[in-house]
Amino acid sequence: MKFLNTLLKNSELDPQIRDEIIQSYQEVKEKLKVSEISMDEDGEFMFSNHILALIKRVKTHSFVEDMEEEDFEQVSKEAFDTAESLVKDLFEKEHIPINKTEVFLVATHIEMAIQKQKEVKDYE
Repeated sequence: MKFLNTLLKNSELDPQIRDEIIQSYQEVKEKLKVSEISMDEDGEFMFSNHILALIKRVKTHSFVEDMEEEDFEQVSKEAFDTAESLVKDLFEKEHIPINKTEVFLVATHIEMAIQKQKEVKDYE
């Protein structure tokens, strides 16, 4: 909830939609916590902002333009799979197929966090 209030502060949302967004956001954040992927404050803020934007896109079925699948190779399988596990319920709740481009965009945040964790371990 640290960033949620800041990010939703200026949003003009119907209270019911706002509650649904908050619930979905909290579910994703809990899954992230369980995955043991940790982010620094900047990374967490960017991730939170992205997740809120994604939730809104899922609710409106309005996604970013599809990317070529070979672009997905820019992130590790671990990052992509983690991202997919974090967001698949968002799509399932709306009864729509998982958008792989949207998963990839979330995976970029996961990949950055994984790389930072590796750097910290290598430095120790």
